[in-house]
Amino acid sequence: MDVGNTWGILGALDQEIALLLAQMSVVRTVTALGTTFHFGQLCGKRVILACCGVGKVNAAACATWLCFVGGCDYVIHVGIAGAVGDGLKTLDVVVSRELCFHDQDPVMLKYFPKRAIFQADDTLLAWCRQACAQPGVLQGAWREGRIATGDQYVTDHATRTRIIKTCHPDCVEMEGAAVAHVAYAANKPCLVIRTMSDCADDTTPITYDDFLERAANQSARLLLALLKEAH
Repeated sequence: MDVGNTWGILGALDQEIALLLAQMSVVRTVTALGTTFHFGQLCGKRVILACCGVGKVNAAACATWLCFVGGCDYVIHVGIAGAVGDGLKTLDVVVSRELCFHDQDPVMLKYFPKRAIFQADDTLLAWCRQACAQPGVLQGAWREGRIATGDQYVTDHATRTRIIKTCHPDCVEMEGAAVAHVAYAANKPCLVIRTMSDCADDTTPITYDDFLERAANQSARLLLALLKEAH
């Protein structure tokens, strides 16, 4: 991979891109699809950064814009998620080895892209492993795992249990697999980085507010470290 290429970076919430935007040297902005796309430099890399908004459609629309209008070569989504994997706790990190939709009917597998799982890019994963090994980057533990995406804010035990039974993910969120779907269709390397802000259960309304900013900044710091490792 050529570091002279362009990195498309998305977060769903303002808090998820705040640290990145603060450290980015922005040279211009473009408004499209209700979103502001910031063009500039970050850690010596050419970057387009955007807050795409919450949910699969918002994420897919912005990822498509990054790939086909912005001309991005790599696509990364950073932010927060709810922990459902064994042993995961708040401020732990899950890096996508694979992504799926937890609200997708099996009939969808008859149609393009005819797959239930989207794999992350091996080279991006390798750089992320190196970044995770750097002292001071992570506050908690990390793992490579499966991320499940759906248009649902999971805050109850019954929904959590259903998703675990059907998808066996490490965490749940609302954008990652949609971005991976677009990247797959566009043949672009993709990675999703998630820090746990809650446990996707009855305690979520309390812990989410307490950990949102800290979890969002954790994912952003990991991405900054990844960009420094990329070569």
